[in-house]
This record gives sequence, C-alpha cells and structure tokens, in this order.
Amino acid sequence: MSDSVDILKKLALQVRNASVEGENTAERIGRIFIGILENMDNSDIEKLTKYFLRKDKEDTANELITFLKGFLVGKNGSGITVLEDGTSQAVVDRLYVKIKAVFDELEVKKKTHVGGEQIISPAGMKCVRVEELDESYHCFFLSEVDGVTINNEFTVGTLALAQEFNIKEGTSHNVSNRYYWREVTGVGTDYIDLNKTNADKDSDIPVAGDDIIGLGHLTDITRQAAIILSSVNETSPSITFYQGINTFSLVGKEVIGLGFDKSTGHAYINVYGDAYIGAKDESTYIRYTQKGGVDIKGMFHIEQGSTGWRNMEGLPDEIQAAADLAQKAQDAIDNAAVGSVNLLRNSGFTGDYETEDLSAATELSADTELFSKQLEYWTGVATVSADSDAGSGYSAAIGSLSQSVSLIKGESYVISYKAKGTSVSVSCGSFSVSQPLTSSYQRYTHKITFNGSGIFLISGTATVCDLQLERGTIATDWKPSILDNDKATAGFQSINYIASAIKDGSVDILGGLILANMIQLGNYKDGKMQKVTAGVSGIYNDDDDVAFWAGGTLQQAILTVMRFRNDPNYQPTDEEWANMANFVATHGGDTFLRGYIYALGGKFRGVVEALGGFFRGKVETSVDGKRIVIDPDKNTLEMYTTEGHATLILRFDTSSDGWEYGDLILRKYAGDQLILETTVYPERIRIQNHVENTDIILNPNNVSFYGSKGETLLVGMKPVYNGVGVYKHVANIDCSNWPGKDDVSSGQVYVEYETVEGVVTNGTLKVKK
Repeated sequence: MSDSVDILKKLALQVRNASVEGENTAERIGRIFIGILENMDNSDIEKLTKYFLRKDKEDTANELITFLKGFLVGKNGSGITVLEDGTSQAVVDRLYVKIKAVFDELEVKKKTHVGGEQIISPAGMKCVRVEELDESYHCFFLSEVDGVTINNEFTVGTLALAQEFNIKEGTSHNVSNRYYWREVTGVGTDYIDLNKTNADKDSDIPVAGDDIIGLGHLTDITRQAAIILSSVNETSPSITFYQGINTFSLVGKEVIGLGFDKSTGHAYINVYGDAYIGAKDESTYIRYTQKGGVDIKGMFHIEQGSTGWRNMEGLPDEIQAAADLAQKAQDAIDNAAVGSVNLLRNSGFTGDYETEDLSAATELSADTELFSKQLEYWTGVATVSADSDAGSGYSAAIGSLSQSVSLIKGESYVISYKAKGTSVSVSCGSFSVSQPLTSSYQRYTHKITFNGSGIFLISGTATVCDLQLERGTIATDWKPSILDNDKATAGFQSINYIASAIKDGSVDILGGLILANMIQLGNYKDGKMQKVTAGVSGIYNDDDDVAFWAGGTLQQAILTVMRFRNDPNYQPTDEEWANMANFVATHGGDTFLRGYIYALGGKFRGVVEALGGFFRGKVETSVDGKRIVIDPDKNTLEMYTTEGHATLILRFDTSSDGWEYGDLILRKYAGDQLILETTVYPERIRIQNHVENTDIILNPNNVSFYGSKGETLLVGMKPVYNGVGVYKHVANIDCSNWPGKDDVSSGQVYVEYETVEGVVTNGTLKVKK
C-alpha cells in the first residue's frame, strides 16, 4: 500500500510541476484518478478503526474525548451543553444516581395551581378579623409572619376588592361566593377601614379569611393601575392591563388585553396605545403610534379583497391607473345585462314572407314587390342586395332608414350593426352618434339609456347589415326579431291549395266567402291526408264544443276539453299530454294551452292563479313609472319610483360562514339624491344619513352612533360573568367625544374634566341647568 502511495505522489508532482503546454495529457491525469480509486479500494477499513470512531456500529474510545460545545442525546433536547460563561449545563428527563449525589445548591421547580383570578396591584392583605363600626368595617391582618414584619400597603382612597369564584353554593351552611368592592377610609399598622356606603352595588360584608386587594384609587393616579390574570372570566384565559381605575368599574380602563374570545373562537391582543412588534435592531417591524398611525418596515403581502388603494400616498401612477381600470371593469361587469330579443323587425332585409294584399285600386309596375317586401316595416330609401357577409344573406345600401320602436324610458339598451363606407349617423330617442366607417365591414355597438320618442334612425353613405336593438348593456350576435316570420313559415304559406274534409254537410264557395262545417289541416299529400294537426269546427251544441285546435287531432282536442271541464285545476301528466291537443279554443271562450305566451313588451292584463305553480323569469308590474320588479337572477324584490329610484329592496344574502338570510333595504330620495338608507338584517339594523354622513347601528346588545368625523357613541347593556354564567347585566356607555358645558342646552348632559398638572385624570357627568 505504501508503494502505491509513493507512486501516486510522484505522478501528482509531475502534474503540479508541468511547465510545457500539452505536458499534462489526459492519460497522465487519468492514471492518477484510477490509481486513487484502486488505492482506496485496497484500503483496510479495519486498520482505520484504530484511529477513527465508527458511526454505523457500536465503538469504544480508549482515550479522553473533549467536546468543546457539548453533545446532544436523542431528539428531545436532552444532553450536555457549554454555556457562554464557560459553565456546563445538563438536561435530562430522568436522573438516577446509584451511589451518591452531591449538590452545592439544589433548586426544585414544580407546577402549581392558582384558581380564579390573580390581581397584581399596589396593595393586598389576608383578613384575619373584622369589627363593625358605625360607618365602616375594621378589617385586621397579620402584621408579622414568621418574624417578618408585614407593611400595610393600603392608603386612604384605595378601592378594596374581594371576590371568590369556586364555592359551590348550597352545599355548605352559610357559605357562598362572595364579592365586595369598597372605599378604604382609614389605615393602620395592622388594619384597614372599609366604607359601608361608598361601595359597588350588591357588595357583601367583609369576613375573616377574605383576600382583600387594592384595585384602583379615587385620586392617586400612581395607584390606579393593575394587571389581572384570569381563568374564569368571559375572555379567559386572559391577561389584562388596566390604568386609570378611579371608580368601581373597569369599563374603559383596559390598555392592554391578551385573551380568548369565546364568541368567535379566536385569541386576541388589544393594545390601546403605542405598540411595536419586530426585531430589536428595527430591521423589520410593525409600529403603531396614536400620533403617527401604522408604520410597516419589511415585506408584506396584500390578499384579494383588500381595499383603500386610493388612500395610499406614494402609490405609483401606473398601479393607481391599473387599479382604477380594474374597478371600472368590475363596475361594468356588475352592471352588465345581456339582451336576448332583437326589437327591430325585418333587420335582415328579408321581408316578412307574406304575399302583398291587392285590390282593384292597387297600381302595379315592373318594380312592384308582390311577395316578402325587403324593406317591410322600414321607412326611407335604401337598396337591398344579396350579401354573403351578412347574417341574413342581405345588406342595404342606405340613404336613410327609420322604424318605430316601443322602448321603456330610463332603461338600458344596446345598438349593434355591421357597416362599411364613409360614415353613418345613428339615433334613437334622445341618443345620437356619428360613426366614421372603413372600406370593409366592421361591427359597431352603442350603449344608450332611452329617453324621448321611440324612433330608430340610421342614415349616411354606407352599406349596413345585421342591425340589432336589444334591451341590456351587452350586445349579442345578430338574430331576427321573434315577431319576424322565418323561412319555414314561408314554405308552409307558399302552399297554393287547401285540402278540405267535409263532415255531415257541404261546402259552398261564394266569391271570397267559404261556408263549411269544419276544416281540418295537416299533411295532405298525393290526394290523402297523412296526419291531421289542426282545424276549425263550426259544430256547436254547447259551450264545450271545440272551435279551434292545433297540435293534435279533433278527437284529441275533444279529450283535452273533457279533461278540464269538471276540474279546471287538473294538471295532466306528460304521458296524458301526449294524447291531447296542444292548443284548443271552445265556442264558450275557454282556451287550453300547453306552452308559453309571448307578448311584445311583456305586458299582461288579468289575474294569474298559480295554485302550486311557478312564476319563472323576471316579473315587472309596469313597463315604466312606479313599479315592482321581481328578479330571479338577482334574487330580489324591488320597488321603483316614477323617477326610477329603488326605494325598497328585499333580497337574499349570505354570511361569511355560508348561512343564508334575508335583508330589507329602505331608501329615501330628494330628487335624484339618496339622503337616507335603512338596512334591516336578522341581527342588526343600520340607518345611514348620506347627507350628513352619519350612521346608526342597532343590535341586541347596544345602539352605536357614528359621526361624520369618526366620533362614536355606544349605549347598551353588557353581561357580567361569575365564572359559571351571566351574573347580571349592567349599563354600557362609551363615547369618544363627550360634550362640554358650552356644547349643550339646559337639561342636557355634559362632562366636566379634572386635570392634574395639565393631564386629564377624571371626568364628571353633569346636567346643565
């Protein structure tokens, strides 16, 4: 092995000392690597174990091993470490000494229990005896314990509290949970005097064994602070810091709070003042000061749904512009409405597939259209030509075309068309626009809010096609009006003969008058009626006889009448409808219909009785003026004024945790300005004054008032807990801006503040004479 090492050394020296270009060949370098690998392969691992400890099996060190930083045993933190001061520290879970253990100093730690609440305050004592005086209770404590003198830390004016939580009432004679909070009127070396009258409501009488704590002071601001550690209150476990305790109440005295909100299931930290969270060297932090607000240093992530971009100073113009553009896009989406019906008739310039009615006075020329006039329903001048780029197959080279339309004032509509040429002018009601064109077809859209007269006009030097006017804000692909005839209808109407079946009578044709008992219509081919699908019957015995029918045979029409004659509320099954006519009208005026009724403008006059039936789609009580709108897409019922303002909205809503509930919104307008808005939720009512920018919120616990400049007033009740449940409810009044004497009139309440060296320490609520 030593020979191999010597050879490798010589080869390595040759590589290192090479000075001629090309001297270190690939062969030389490769021989070194191969030699190293072979030498390692021939090494005796067992010989190396004499010098190195094994990691893969048990081993023994024959000499002293020094660990400069210590060593760890296992993964739970046990082991021996060397501290910064050079001393060592051992951490073990269980220590068993077989012979003897010697300790220069032994410190024993153990877990202990403190029930209820611990109050850290300037004074406290254990009452050992009580004497009742005329105006106070004389409470003694031990002034010396185990030879150590105990100082009396109470001072006159201290508010002394005693309270127990964990006594089970009724199980021991004359024993119950105790509570009192009284003013200290006198102090001595081994006693304090507690006022009989100046005390919190429902305060008990002191007894021997009470733990009495100084919680607040009437005048000494240096003794008005306390820290309460609680395991029994409504936010336990909690640590609460209080400052300014000068009455028998802690309301509004909290300055720092750490606890657990049982109503939300969340822990919380409240700091009512300056706060700092971050690194000691201030490399990253979140700092809040009442004067400067929030200061963040470091990286933070903004989640979706965050608001307030416009309130941030220094935001780059590009980001602000993007934010504004995104908001505009969102507003457009929120207000979008998709149309579905083309309100322009014969917008494809195909005519109505009807034959022209002629009379003896009709003058005919070579250009007279006798079938499907291509400018039917249009007024003006235009030339219609076949055009493969048009959806209908026809376009019009226009001068001017107009058509009467029936639109709703104040509603949104969208006009769309394809055009090429020089320019066109489009108007509808009070809306008008001039649109420059190109030499090839382009699609143009115009969004309008309709007012004025119902005339649609398009004029200019241009070729146009696929004209469409629809209700909504989003233009859809061109389609003919539902009132236009289609080619299938044209084909049916082009049949130039009628096959008549006459039953029990004859047919007389007197000029243009046909007299017959019955006409049956259907598929008549090769001299034979293949299938009867409709007909007219003049046979009348009573009001239930069939007069007109469609979508079936005469026998099926008679069956349809019989189904409903004795039970007008009868609802046939799909199987029964298959053997009934789809439309029947009787001589008595009854109509039976399986399908939909379409009406231009959606107006229906009459009474709809829907016993167990359904109204599907949007329902409006009027096309304009005062109206009620039921909108299934928005899940709302809305009441509109004549001016188009929604004064009542009844809607579905969903809470953050997924529960559905109903809301009611009431609004009051002055002209077009919204001045008052009231929203009723299941758990609260909110009243907003949009003129004065004030807000009122009413919930089961309190009423909150919010001013236009951030002022707040809360009036309500709050529960007081005794560790088991609600002990009682007390008044809860919180105001951020109490009025001064000069702010109120006679009989009204104001606050007079007390100051110590220029600092407000207290305030008194007074009534102005």
